[in-house]
Amino acid sequence: MENKFIDLLRSLTPEEWDKKIDDNWTVKDVVAHMVGWEKEFVKQLPIIWKTKEKPWFAKSNKWDDEFNKKMVIKYKNLSPKQLINEWEKWLLKVQKEVNKIGERNMQANPNLFDWWFDEGHEEAHYNQIRMVLGR
Repeated sequence: MENKFIDLLRSLTPEEWDKKIDDNWTVKDVVAHMVGWEKEFVKQLPIIWKTKEKPWFAKSNKWDDEFNKKMVIKYKNLSPKQLINEWEKWLLKVQKEVNKIGERNMQANPNLFDWWFDEGHEEAHYNQIRMVLGR
């Protein structure tokens, strides 16, 4: 699986994984929350398709900090390599769920899946990490 974000992460030193992105998060923390979201997407995609209801995270903006903190804690004891492997595992599972629904079906239901086609979140974190590391 080719992914520029994961390729970047594979090139990081242990010190770079611990580099602060902001006052609260390290590079590793950012990656941990990304892994958590992939796992949540695997859970939510079939529910959304079955119920035809927006996911919980698209209904409110109060989930963000709480969910992200939980994911950082959940994955804090993984090594960088384990964290990358975990992310790749969930990315594959997400793709399987998308394939079951069909990307065309998702595009035909923007009221349910508009969040899916917004690539800004991953791109923003990728660029954030690159900037902090000077890459």
